[in-house]
Amino acid sequence: MTLSVILPTYNEKDNIIEIIEKIVKSIGNISCKYQIVVVDDNSPDKTGEICRKYFYKNKQIIIYIRKKEKGFASAIYFGIKKSKGDTIIVMDTDFSHDPALIPIMISKMETCDIVIGSRYAKNGGGEDKKRYLLSKIYNFYLKSILKIEISDFLFGYFCVRKTFLIKKGLLNKNIFTGFGDYFIRLAYYINKSGGTFLEIPAFYKSRIHGTSKSDLKKMLFTYTKTSLQLLLRNLYK
Repeated sequence: MTLSVILPTYNEKDNIIEIIEKIVKSIGNISCKYQIVVVDDNSPDKTGEICRKYFYKNKQIIIYIRKKEKGFASAIYFGIKKSKGDTIIVMDTDFSHDPALIPIMISKMETCDIVIGSRYAKNGGGEDKKRYLLSKIYNFYLKSILKIEISDFLFGYFCVRKTFLIKKGLLNKNIFTGFGDYFIRLAYYINKSGGTFLEIPAFYKSRIHGTSKSDLKKMLFTYTKTSLQLLLRNLYK
């Protein structure tokens, strides 16, 4: 197995070095070849350049700095397309996603098509209790209207086989667009293509360094619009 960890970044200079080092340490607990693919959208704080300078001797750390194309989901798409691994992990770089879960995710891939970190699986949780509760309510809404048996569409920490995405036609820009709404589409189409899900407990930690890129009002509008479009597609197919 070859693992590619995809890290989309924008203004994460205070997190990027430490998170990569922790990912490397976590992968060291399993026996596999790996690469870490950083896709930086030309951050004003020079995240990409800092990463290149620090890891310039490490050929397993690949850094792309995009100067024309931008966007969270498109950065993930770009990273997966460029990756060499047959197994893909997508995670954030602000420490909201615990690198220690990587070996667990990989071990579970034998029994499913995608492993998802979930705050609402047994023993999962979130540091920000208000955000945790609001997200739980919204995730229940998504689960109810899309009829997909997963509890967390919004965490964005997952492991999937690249060959599965390609075989099912799911590695395309129509899915990987926008912000976190891309994962709602991805989960929908994985489910429609007969893919199997497995959730493992994850704990959401509030960021220590940097500023969140989340605009909650915009996210609520966009995610609801996406979910209703998918619902209508189901009804009128």
